[in-house]
Amino acid sequence: MAAKSEVAEFKAYLTNDDGTVKVRALNANKEQFDEIHKNMEEYKWVEGDFLLASYQKNGTHFMWEIMTMLLRGSAEYIRSPKEACMIDLFPLKKTDAVFPSPRVLNTHYRLDVLPKEFRGRKTVLVIRNPKDTSVSMYFHRKNIWEKVRKIEPQTFSQTLSTFLHDKDTHMGSYFDFVEYMWSLRDDPNMLVIFFEDLILDPVANIQKVNEFMGTQRSPELVEKIASATTFDNMKEGKAVKTEINPKLREQMSRVIQGPSKPEAGELGQRIYRKGKIGDWKNHLTVAENEMFDEFLAKWPLSKEIKFTFV
Repeated sequence: MAAKSEVAEFKAYLTNDDGTVKVRALNANKEQFDEIHKNMEEYKWVEGDFLLASYQKNGTHFMWEIMTMLLRGSAEYIRSPKEACMIDLFPLKKTDAVFPSPRVLNTHYRLDVLPKEFRGRKTVLVIRNPKDTSVSMYFHRKNIWEKVRKIEPQTFSQTLSTFLHDKDTHMGSYFDFVEYMWSLRDDPNMLVIFFEDLILDPVANIQKVNEFMGTQRSPELVEKIASATTFDNMKEGKAVKTEINPKLREQMSRVIQGPSKPEAGELGQRIYRKGKIGDWKNHLTVAENEMFDEFLAKWPLSKEIKFTFV
């Protein structure tokens, strides 16, 4: 992985091995970028760990909780926040203090821009339909980043335009991410789960994850995990029970770097918004939906991937 930073508005990029792919990093400043990505470069994979890969707002918190519950053999909510396992934002050298192995590391980056140490590992990929992703991205920006980092507000139309057309957005384009990750779907170390399938049939899809991870948890525990990780239960149970230890609080404060630094419970309430299938119908105008459909008609994968939109 090659990395470079630029002055002015801070921008840093991760690139693939031959430099043909460039993905913008989600880091507040050069110091944070250098620390996190130096940790990535020096990291040695621990056997027994797993990787969770998903684009932003595609069910990362949801699946991380499920995978960690399967690892621990319990449907109890994990009290420390998953951000300590998020290699994009948290220095891996500090992860052990919060989550010793075995654990589920997670990333929003496509795997070809990560160091080779993270490729070919047992990885669960979660994909959500692009229309609901765009809406969730808008509210994530509005409810978290605009309030926490005090960034310039955007209308939904502006966020939608960025989502469809801007390849220089943080963590890269949704469509580029899905295209590359989908190309890995036949790798025996990759399990693809659709967010909508997880909502519609949680027990069957959690069992797929259980089998893929080799955790061999009982049908009874799988059902308990399915119940605990419904969206409403996660919002009311997980979000308010999350605790942040001092080391994690210090690092998260550096990540947020804004005048407003909400505690874990409040931040969790903002992260868990709706988690519904088809919420895009409440936000896209007829004209915006037609524009979206025209875009998808030209995107080759929209014919190959059978997204669930409603």
